Amino acid sequence: MIEHIVLFSMIAISFYTIFTPARMFSVIGRTAISILATLLYTILAAPDVAIAEALLGALLTTLVYLIALKSRDRIKIGFTPVRLLFEKIGEAFTGFEYELMKNFCEKYDYGVEFVEYSSLEELIEALNEGKIDIGCGGIFREDKRGYLETKIFYLEDEKLDLLRYMDRTYRGEELNHVFQKEGSYHILFADEELKSRFKRFLKAEKDLVERLKRKYLGEEGK
Repeated sequence: MIEHIVLFSMIAISFYTIFTPARMFSVIGRTAISILATLLYTILAAPDVAIAEALLGALLTTLVYLIALKSRDRIKIGFTPVRLLFEKIGEAFTGFEYELMKNFCEKYDYGVEFVEYSSLEELIEALNEGKIDIGCGGIFREDKRGYLETKIFYLEDEKLDLLRYMDRTYRGEELNHVFQKEGSYHILFADEELKSRFKRFLKAEKDLVERLKRKYLGEEGK
């Protein structure tokens, strides 16, 4: 009877481990399976196998996974160039989102590689295909759930966020929008663990975020 309960628990945790989006939770699930396996071997009168599972499966394997997650020291950040948000000037970068991501990576000891994309469509496709870990550079949506509010301008054949709209008008283009809506900028993540860390970073570094907003955006991003 007890072994059946243990077996069903192992199966349930296995599904959780496979389908949970957060890597750390996957490691926890893997460890729980090993602990239950140790219990099962003990119930089935196989103490030598139970000891091996406890040492190798529950302890050593978990330690290896934790070290691997902790030492994930390089991430790829894809971006589309947007004035004031994420710009490349020569070999250097500048902008609100650039400094935000730079500080985030420094806090968690990530090495970083920046990859430039010419359009938001290419950027999001690369993110979905796992070519990059983070997507940024003026990714806007018709909601207010992002990290920074903006306005979305609807032209006859395209839609633009406020900063792109202003940049093109600065360069002399005549843009006649049909209507506009409220929206916000988002930073997208391929990994739930990275996303969770970034949310914690934003909460812990509110003063930094406000300082960068004043430095780069002032009233322009509103």
